[in-house]
Amino acid sequence: MFARPRTRTWRGFLLLNVVAFASYAVVGALTLLIGQYSGLASPVWPAAGIAFAMVYAWGWRVLPGIVLGSVLSNAVTLARLDEITVGTFAVTVAIGLGAAVGAGVGAALVTKAVGPQASLTRGGQIVAFLGLAGVLATTLNASIATAAQVAAGTASADTAMALWLTWWVGDSIGVIVFAPITLMLIPDQAVVWRGRRWRVTIPGLVSVALFAGFFVQSELREQQDVQSRVEQLANTAAADLQRNVARHQEVLQGLSSYFAASEEVTAEEFAQYTQSALRRFPNLAALSWNPIVSSGDLATFEAEQRQQPGLEDFTVTEQTEDGELIPVTPRDYYVTVGFIEPLDANRAALGFDINSNDIRQSAINTSLELGLPSATAPIDLLQEDGPQKGMLALVPIFDPVGAVDESGRPIGFAVGVYRLTDLLADTFTGTEWDDIDLNLVDVTSPTDPQEIADRAAIHPPTVDLAPGADPVARSDRFTVFGRTWQLEVTPTSGPLANRSITANPSMEIVGLLVVFLLMAFILLVTGLERQAVRKAELSEAEANTDPLTELANRRSFVAHLERVRERTQSQGSVDALLFLDLDRFKAVNDLGGHDAGDLMLRSVARALRDNVRSRDLVARIGGDEFAIVLNDCEAERAVQIGASLVSAVEAARVPDHGGDLSVGVSIGIVEIRPGDGLGIDELIRRADDACYDAKHNGGGVRLYREDNVPLA
Repeated sequence: MFARPRTRTWRGFLLLNVVAFASYAVVGALTLLIGQYSGLASPVWPAAGIAFAMVYAWGWRVLPGIVLGSVLSNAVTLARLDEITVGTFAVTVAIGLGAAVGAGVGAALVTKAVGPQASLTRGGQIVAFLGLAGVLATTLNASIATAAQVAAGTASADTAMALWLTWWVGDSIGVIVFAPITLMLIPDQAVVWRGRRWRVTIPGLVSVALFAGFFVQSELREQQDVQSRVEQLANTAAADLQRNVARHQEVLQGLSSYFAASEEVTAEEFAQYTQSALRRFPNLAALSWNPIVSSGDLATFEAEQRQQPGLEDFTVTEQTEDGELIPVTPRDYYVTVGFIEPLDANRAALGFDINSNDIRQSAINTSLELGLPSATAPIDLLQEDGPQKGMLALVPIFDPVGAVDESGRPIGFAVGVYRLTDLLADTFTGTEWDDIDLNLVDVTSPTDPQEIADRAAIHPPTVDLAPGADPVARSDRFTVFGRTWQLEVTPTSGPLANRSITANPSMEIVGLLVVFLLMAFILLVTGLERQAVRKAELSEAEANTDPLTELANRRSFVAHLERVRERTQSQGSVDALLFLDLDRFKAVNDLGGHDAGDLMLRSVARALRDNVRSRDLVARIGGDEFAIVLNDCEAERAVQIGASLVSAVEAARVPDHGGDLSVGVSIGIVEIRPGDGLGIDELIRRADDACYDAKHNGGGVRLYREDNVPLA
């Protein structure tokens, strides 16, 4: 059903597939590259039109080139994004097969409906061509590509319909606009498109540009809307995190008040008090009581602690650079972990002097100076083996009367221990966060922001073959225990991810309809114009052509001779006019009849045409008389050409039952020279006189000269 290529050789097969492969791969890769760097989906897929046109013109043999070209263009894009996996490569293969299936089915439908060479000059033919190839067949690749991406997880199911629509519209417009343009470039189709190429190409490209512009504007507005929603989401997330931390702060404030109101708190009482809070806040890694112990009271404090059940080995420690815990070295005071719960999970931190570490010490000093809660910068927790960062939140504990001790400082701290990644994970447990990456940044130091925790989306990110940048939003800065934090949110899939954004469906369909109608109109107008021009050309040819010999007729000969006469006068060229009269032609008619005579005239015409240059004019001016105008030809050369024409005419034969029939020819020649003052009537008369002279002398060639005496 497809139009067949001119050659069936392996060399021809390979050549056609190389052309199809290179065309699809280059155009497809460039389209994806533009989409990638613009951050927008490609509204038009020109490669779909190229694929269909090649299959329509050359047949199914080019389908392997289409498949490989599609796979390469998509694979190059994935390689650039460093996202080639077995799954994504399988998707590219499925898309390549879909491209070939769509092009093949479209070519088959169009070939059956309008033939292997659609002239696209009639309305019904145009609608069938564009509708079958550009609207119907393109649904196949859109369906195959969408199903493959959803099945492989590179596109989410909730965006499948939008993905299918965008894919279908892009392929449809690619075929509607670029299939005719491609066909114009294929030699086999040239006769159909002669005189229409630019009239179709320029408006077609303009329509694509207009559609792309509307598409881009729509998508930019959509992106702005999405970005606004993502920014709102970031602030919502920050508020959720603040509320969660505020509840923790209430726990720490309660623990601080509990110690301030108690003359003495035992390890057992501490465990009982904190049990409820730890149960309500599982993301709170630990609660501890950290008294401030002077260097003189250190030994007494350690001895009192060892009296507590379960704390028999209690020792105040610090950490070496190698991470080893050793007894503390002398310093003015210690802020040691006196009690900590849950004890079993945090025993490594028991007795640790947080004042021995610079980062922890900075938080202590801030709280002591202001008398307010403070927090450490991100730290490595003693009880944490993994890479997760932690934080200590310190709430000062004052003595029972609300004052300070003799040194002017609080007597200790109620401390909350946080694993920051766990804090994010436990704060954002709702399904609305399943498609969102969260990244927590400590921006207390504007010149040295620190990423302190991240929480990856629950659902894996989708991979679009032409992705834009994911929208990223940072929340307003907020304060947590005296430190400044900022939350960064990044949608990785679903409706808030850029890679899943498509234009408004109604706008896409309207755009497709407008492009369809505009292209149909362009093809119809140019087709009708081509038909009118062709009809005029045929009419003019009929008016200037002898119907029997297909040579120029007398009317065309006279007009041409006038132009040659003018050129000779203006440019100074020398030309020659030959007047020919057949000899023995009446005998051919008498012996073979008029059919033989007509056949002889056609044979003579062919002989004359084959023995002059393409720029010379050969005409039949009536009966068995012919005329030739030799351009840029002086008399001597004209006589030589005349002699060759005599031989060619005499060699012409017409079969007859009594033997082959032949004729001779008499040729009169006159030069057309600048300044000779001769009009065309006089030129024709002189050539006719020379011809008559030649015929009177037995045929051959005779050059007219001024001193010639015409025979009576």
